[in-house]
Amino acid sequence: MNRIKYILEGWFIIIVITMSLVKKINIFQPKEVVLPAISKDMARGMVKEKECYIVRITDSDKDEFDFSYWYYRDGIEKKSIFLMGNCPDNELSYIFMEPERNSFLVKGYVHEGLTDYFKEYKKLVFIVEEWYLIEPIKRDYGPEDYRQEQRLFYPRSYLDTYDVEQGDYYPTNTYDLTWERTRDYYLEQDGFYKIRSRWNGSELEWFLVYDEVESVKDNSGKIRYFEKGYADADGYAEEKIYIEGNSPEYLLDVDVLANEYDKQECTNFFMVKGDLRDNEDGIRRLEIYKWWINKPFYLKNDFGCWVNEKYGFSRSDIEAGIYKSYR
Repeated sequence: MNRIKYILEGWFIIIVITMSLVKKINIFQPKEVVLPAISKDMARGMVKEKECYIVRITDSDKDEFDFSYWYYRDGIEKKSIFLMGNCPDNELSYIFMEPERNSFLVKGYVHEGLTDYFKEYKKLVFIVEEWYLIEPIKRDYGPEDYRQEQRLFYPRSYLDTYDVEQGDYYPTNTYDLTWERTRDYYLEQDGFYKIRSRWNGSELEWFLVYDEVESVKDNSGKIRYFEKGYADADGYAEEKIYIEGNSPEYLLDVDVLANEYDKQECTNFFMVKGDLRDNEDGIRRLEIYKWWINKPFYLKNDFGCWVNEKYGFSRSDIEAGIYKSYR
């Protein structure tokens, strides 16, 4: 009798272990390809100076990588490069992005103006328009107590629907985004402005944002002043304007635009290129030609707090009406 009991217990243990392995291996749930990788040979054949680079994330602690952890190889030398635009780390989770884990081919162009503007860092500023994973793709889910969804065997030549389902690949569109450290560069160029929307209780109002408060000191009552805060160390000022032309309101939902009217710690803003004109009623008008939202930007959660950090707009954002369409 004891023998039968031990046999049954043994089989039970084997079944439990087998089921656990099946779940991890995911062998009986083949997943659809959503993003194929390219081979190393293909990637090497596409490399072209100032247009196409193979990049990796460094594990180096050298000073040259403080400003950017991406690098490309010039012969055997690792050279730091700063990536902007449609970057891989905006769409992939940590399982792909740890130092020296994966290689990427990035296509785009060197931004000569920004490269010169940040010349003290001695690296290219590269605007990424497209990127590709290079085989073999490596994933590391980390400890099981931190991440229960594990795969012992995973595809090394593509991303699949399992990666999407688990939130490890979240395709986004970053075409409309800017990056905070470029703000000063653009504001020094003619025809660029920093603006913000606020909700007055019944409708949106738009404001020019001045980071240099002293430059707009007056007693006319047209300028709103905000004291120093953790997000704006030196304070800032706002001037009400009317906007026309290519307004962000055409594409973005109120969840992105409706900043509280008098809230000081307001992080969402837009960089715009346009034409600012005086008006008879004293409120200037800004005709917008093109706009970029800052990154990261924030959405309200169910409790009305601006804590949902975003680096781009996904297909689910379009379905939810947060971003009405790709431009």
